[in-house]
Amino acid sequence: MWTSPVSKREALDKNARDWHMGTDMMNEGSRLLGKMQGYIQGHTPLDTERRCTDCLFIPLFLTAIVGLCVCISNAVEKGSFQRLTSLPDYEGRLCGVDGQGPYLYFCQQGQTLDLQHQICVESCPVDSSSTIFCRATGSQQPSYATHPVAGMICMPAAAEVASQVKHLFDSNPYVKTLFDVLEVTFDWEQLLVAAVVASLVSYAYLFCISLCASFLVWLCLILLVVAPTCLGLVYVYMSASPEIVTPQSFPALITTGDTRNDLSLGLSLCGLGGLLACVAMVKAKTIQAAVSSIEEAADCIRQMPILAVEPWISSAVKLLFFIPGVLGLFMLNVSGDLPKQVDFSQGSPVYTGDPLVAISLIYYFVVFIWIMELLHSISQFVVMFTAQVWFFRMKGYETSFWAHFTAYDMLYGFLYGLSYHLGSLLYGSFLCTLFRVARIFASLLVKASQDSGNPVAECISKCFLCCLSCAEKLMQYVTSLAYCDIVMNSTTYCEGAEHAVQIVSGNASQLVTVEGLATMFSFVGCGVSSAATAAICWFLSTTFSRYNSPLSDHYVPDKQTLVICSAVIGAVMAVPFMHLFDTICDTVVYCNATSSFRLPSWQNSGGGGGGFFGWFTGH
Repeated sequence: MWTSPVSKREALDKNARDWHMGTDMMNEGSRLLGKMQGYIQGHTPLDTERRCTDCLFIPLFLTAIVGLCVCISNAVEKGSFQRLTSLPDYEGRLCGVDGQGPYLYFCQQGQTLDLQHQICVESCPVDSSSTIFCRATGSQQPSYATHPVAGMICMPAAAEVASQVKHLFDSNPYVKTLFDVLEVTFDWEQLLVAAVVASLVSYAYLFCISLCASFLVWLCLILLVVAPTCLGLVYVYMSASPEIVTPQSFPALITTGDTRNDLSLGLSLCGLGGLLACVAMVKAKTIQAAVSSIEEAADCIRQMPILAVEPWISSAVKLLFFIPGVLGLFMLNVSGDLPKQVDFSQGSPVYTGDPLVAISLIYYFVVFIWIMELLHSISQFVVMFTAQVWFFRMKGYETSFWAHFTAYDMLYGFLYGLSYHLGSLLYGSFLCTLFRVARIFASLLVKASQDSGNPVAECISKCFLCCLSCAEKLMQYVTSLAYCDIVMNSTTYCEGAEHAVQIVSGNASQLVTVEGLATMFSFVGCGVSSAATAAICWFLSTTFSRYNSPLSDHYVPDKQTLVICSAVIGAVMAVPFMHLFDTICDTVVYCNATSSFRLPSWQNSGGGGGGFFGWFTGH
């Protein structure tokens, strides 16, 4: 058969390109891919020959811990824990120390209070039948009805007098923060109830996802298209028929007050709905592949009940480090000197610091964030290890749980992470810490520029913050993929990140879609947990006399602060559960990408010491 010279030349060019591509793959494979054990058919993280990785970060971390202990020692030496639970009188003497009473009391002068000369008393007076010696006037003054609040202050029972004390606290940021925190934490029972409720709600949410993940994904996608479109049509209709905007009606709540603005907003929302619909249709295959990964992650949670234990373990361990860490940070913050005259109405800090305290605070904060990031990395490693074992060894099994899995596999994840790969986990958590701390300081810079009223500085600082936030998110993605590869191949952090990015790059759109869907589920889950926890705690605090009676030891007068703290606890307690689902989704994407590179079983049966298999696996 005759072939044109052009066709022959094109064929030769194609062969040359293929040869160069193969040479590049050979060179890359001999450098990096040859170290990968995960390409062996049937290989699981339990079969990986492990070695210690990134060991240099271990002594660096220990040195940082020594510096942290020095900061805590200085805080204990200069300050005291009592400063966190008490306030000083007007002469700078701390209540509850050196024979002083534990409660702060304001003497009464006529119908007002002497807010500049507070004193310490042994107990809060409940009526006006007694007298109290006020050192500012040097005389006995009649008492007034009060009740103890947060274990540190006698709050007046009369509303008009109590408002004077509350206004005084609102004018001093330090006292207001300390008072609000102690007012809620003084009764740990309600905080414990909030934590338990949040955990149960979060687990129930994950259980619902595991049962109907695909339905929830498509429902959310449909709502993303339908909701803005319908709302846009309502705005367009309001602009055409303004008579429907009547008082106490739904249109009156959402209208902008101008028919032109309603029309513009309505058309914009309709356009947004149409754009999202077009994106959903164009990316239908990618979304379907991402939904398959979400369903696999849900199957992993349902078929491996042991994974439900990990968020509880992670939360307990993090609390064991977080609570003492925060207390140490507060003690370091109050390690300054008490002035001889304390006037809360001035709005100035109660304790005066020095440059050494400021430097110690920054150092303490960075190392504390590093420790919390390390705990998060260990949790990620264990979840990825367990999920990869499920994916490559028992995926699809619907028989009894104990027939295919024991808790020892998760224990192996903890063991390997802390013994072989602690250095790599410290490496990844350190990089995440640097970006997180930089973003926090950038946020402070934005706030400072807003307070200064300089629009140029505000714009520049916001752009800088946006770039840092994107860089932090990218670093978290790369670190997560790196941990996946370390679990499977026992690589260093840099090698694992490079290799994982290489094999996942072919499924980049699927990874982005899966990450977006997982983030959506996580955001909704944190919101559901936060709202449910706040609602239940509000119901308990307003219904039962144990919590709503001023005579009860568990009474918290400020229900708004309690609800806010409960909502925060609900969101915080939901994070480990949402992190579990998000980590499994990333792991499933990595496992699917690795599976496409695995050799068939006939290629790794015997004679593994040479040829293509020997080059590919490094044996």
